[in-house]
Amino acid sequence: MEESNNRVKVLTDRDHVRLRPGMYLPNINYFVYELADNSVDVYMDGYGDLIIVSIDEEGKVSVRDYGPGLPVIPSEQFPDILEGELCMGNLKAGTKFTKDNKRKSAGLNGVGASCVNCLSKTFDVEVYKDGKLYTMSFEEGLVKKHLSCDGDTKEATGTYIECVPDRAIWEKLDDFDINQINSRMKQLAYLNPGLTIELNIDYEGHEVHEKYYFPEGVKTYVEELAKNKDELTDIWYDIKTVDVEPNRPMDIYMALMYTDTYSDTIYAYTNNVLNTNQSSSHITGFKSGLSSAIKSYYDDVSTNKNKKNIVAEDTRLGIIAIVSIKVADPHYIGQGKDQLDEKAIRSAIYRETEEFVLDQLDKNPNEAKIILNKVLESCGAREAATRAKENARNKKALSGGKVNGLTKCISKDPEDTFIWLVEGDSAGGSAKKARNEQIDAILPVFGKIPNTYNMSLDKVYSSEKMVSVIKALGCGIGPDCDIDKLNYKHIVILTDGDVDGWHIQCLWITFFYKYMRPVIDNGYLYIALPPLFTIVKNPGTKKEEHVYAYTIEEKDEVAAKLDCKYEVMRNKGLGEMDWPELQHSTMDINTRKLIQVKIDEDEDSALCLDVCMNSKSIQARKEFILLNNE
Repeated sequence: MEESNNRVKVLTDRDHVRLRPGMYLPNINYFVYELADNSVDVYMDGYGDLIIVSIDEEGKVSVRDYGPGLPVIPSEQFPDILEGELCMGNLKAGTKFTKDNKRKSAGLNGVGASCVNCLSKTFDVEVYKDGKLYTMSFEEGLVKKHLSCDGDTKEATGTYIECVPDRAIWEKLDDFDINQINSRMKQLAYLNPGLTIELNIDYEGHEVHEKYYFPEGVKTYVEELAKNKDELTDIWYDIKTVDVEPNRPMDIYMALMYTDTYSDTIYAYTNNVLNTNQSSSHITGFKSGLSSAIKSYYDDVSTNKNKKNIVAEDTRLGIIAIVSIKVADPHYIGQGKDQLDEKAIRSAIYRETEEFVLDQLDKNPNEAKIILNKVLESCGAREAATRAKENARNKKALSGGKVNGLTKCISKDPEDTFIWLVEGDSAGGSAKKARNEQIDAILPVFGKIPNTYNMSLDKVYSSEKMVSVIKALGCGIGPDCDIDKLNYKHIVILTDGDVDGWHIQCLWITFFYKYMRPVIDNGYLYIALPPLFTIVKNPGTKKEEHVYAYTIEEKDEVAAKLDCKYEVMRNKGLGEMDWPELQHSTMDINTRKLIQVKIDEDEDSALCLDVCMNSKSIQARKEFILLNNE
């Protein structure tokens, strides 16, 4: 047996990073994030209140801070190398690995900046320290000039790093997302009151020149999130330092307010890192503390013998809150930083939240009354929904049996099967012929489904279209949604590629976001892309061939490369495509294009959906339309 191509290899850290870049940096934006985070860590250590971040027209990233500068003393382990070079040039090198580490930093593993170095074409560093200039340079992660003194300087103390992403590695991956970078830098300024972040971008038509400085930190962050919403209370803002355990202080920055909305927005950060998992210790601590405070206040002021049975979710209706903590050596579950897992932190946040909210309720009786009315409204709606749900469970529509219009596939394995939610009966007929009957199920849904953003559960159950879909998927909706019971783990929305089709896609996304969120969170929801154009090469001949284009730009590019006679047809809709054409262009697993629906980790996704789909966001929607029309 030939084994020459399967021999065991041991890669250097650098070679492994360059071979598997996605394991270390999720996308090219992290060239900015990792370097900026290092500078923010320096600020949290008490040094330098200005960070300058730039991306020039060539895609060169640079970050300048005004901290103490990288260390320029010889390393204990490698006396011939200065410590600053070890930090930038070696994975798992840093100052955060000792048991007595007191630094409140975002990075824990000493890999961020060194990974950026490995994935850069060039990586150059200047250190300004004690009136001296120290420099070092790398190329593709290899040292070209060791860190050494180049003479005197009048530059203020600090560190300057500039790097150029290696396009041999990144050319096939996403380019810089300027909007996300801008949002992240602004977010860092919110989370670090007193810090100024200057952002300068002149890259491929994007021009950003901003200075972010927010002395009230997360209070201003909440104010930003509350834009275009009807505010019910002022912003309650608190800063505290508590001992999580002996000799381990934790800084707590907390801000919250209530708005006239029907959802909650709670963001939690640890050392400037967004923790998205709702089971994170400080999220659960905040929710529990908030609930305990409001229920305690309600018990004290209510004179009604028939008190409502308030639950935790009632107390969060309409809330916008930020909880940001700064603590040394935080413990997370898994390799990522999605879920903070520390009982001591949960308990501390619970106590501080309960005490703070109770104090604010006592000091602001008018606002307290408004909040209680909101809570009781939620309680009543929840109880009504529960009753409607119980009634719905008894209905034949959700009790099993045949789903009207559903053409099932042969396979019963949810992991392998697809259900296509097809716009209209006509397109549904073509889709049935075009499908792979082994794995593709077809469910035609005629016309537009209702906008479910503000819809109660009982009204959802009353919609025949919704009931058919709910029944076909089999996992239930709302609080009863059990993703383990999902019949198909690939749910594909198939609509015409026009404005009406896009509208239907938005309505479907809204439905899944509101009532089957686990479907999106687990990556089971997709949008199919039917082609906008069919390009017929050599029409009417034996060499006739159909090529598909999904945008005007793609059509023009394809046409420009053809050296034969051709015709271009604008596809009017799914119902007018014959089934072989629909199969080849849209449904064949080898040729189709599917977009996986994802929810961004920042606040923009929820805000966009609220503006576009919330019936109470009329003014915000008008402003959005006018802005984007321009």
